Amino acid sequence: MVLGAGDLGRRVFHELAHGPGDRHVRLVGREEDPTLRAANLSRFSALQRGYHPTVDHATTDLNDIDRTAECIAAFDPDVLFLAASFQSWWVITTLPGESFQRLRAANYGPWLPMHLVPVHKAMQAVRRSGTSAVVVNAAYPDAVHPILTSVGLSPDVGIGNVANNVPGIRVAAADLLGVPVPEVDVRLVAHHYVSHRLSRAGDPGRAGMALTIGHGGQDLTDRVDTASLLKRLPLEYRRTGGMPGQAMTAASALSVLVPLADRRDALVHAPGPGGLVGGYPVAIEGGRIRTALPDSVSLEEAVAVNLSGQVHDGIDAIDADGTTHFEPSSMAVLTAELGYECRTMRLDEAEGRAAEIRERFEVYRGRAVASAS
Repeated sequence: MVLGAGDLGRRVFHELAHGPGDRHVRLVGREEDPTLRAANLSRFSALQRGYHPTVDHATTDLNDIDRTAECIAAFDPDVLFLAASFQSWWVITTLPGESFQRLRAANYGPWLPMHLVPVHKAMQAVRRSGTSAVVVNAAYPDAVHPILTSVGLSPDVGIGNVANNVPGIRVAAADLLGVPVPEVDVRLVAHHYVSHRLSRAGDPGRAGMALTIGHGGQDLTDRVDTASLLKRLPLEYRRTGGMPGQAMTAASALSVLVPLADRRDALVHAPGPGGLVGGYPVAIEGGRIRTALPDSVSLEEAVAVNLSGQVHDGIDAIDADGTTHFEPSSMAVLTAELGYECRTMRLDEAEGRAAEIRERFEVYRGRAVASAS
């Protein structure tokens, strides 16, 4: 089941429909007509290519937790993909240039309520439904999962972020070592902030990261100038970004979802496994998920690396009860641009904060568009 019929949800659903004939995939959106159309597009194009999976759709509003629980229970999925957010990351990229550049300086952390609230509601529905599905979440897992762990509602694993740069690193390392790409083993520990920096600047900024590069069962990291390798990511290994670049995020999602759906073992990269902060190498084994860190990196070291990225993404700390403390300089950007300020947020305050951000952003966007015309 794909819960969320936005751009990413539709991309992932479309690819899942182009699979084995015994696969049953259901797209769940908020509105009937666009969800039906998207499901039929995937169904018919799959048939055109010779695939015959069962493809259908349903509708629900995440604000109606009981209805969403009924929707999940009726399908009883083996794998549930949450692709719901109140404001996707790409929305600010639609602003006029100067407004976008100023707002981007806040990084991702201050926007947390926009991702936390729908996932929290979805996970309440998951628990009420009684499903035993593996739950995979797309909405800012690096921070959402450790917060929801505090109330026992974290999804099992996330997608994207740390995973999105791994293919580029593998190709660059293979070219450098003169070996085939499939023979290169990359293990990357990195927060969302670092992943974003790598594709734009080719370095982790002021945050930490852990990277190992192996070949033939040997760790060759010491033989590779990793700093120079990473600098090449936004140069000769650059790729399309923005909305069209969501194809990479969809591919990262599918790298997790397909092995889970097909009960196939795989080594992938994903954020938020088991409620952990940030991103890790992850092993999928028999439908279960565990971290698969290189021998040179302990779990404590990996968590510390990700906590450093969390701060630079705009979140100072997440308490054991889920209370979030925002980093002042990041929040100052939203205060200056939107007039929004929040230093500390309890989980039960997140919905009100999300509504405030949405209202203030709409006003800001209207002013920005008017001044640019």
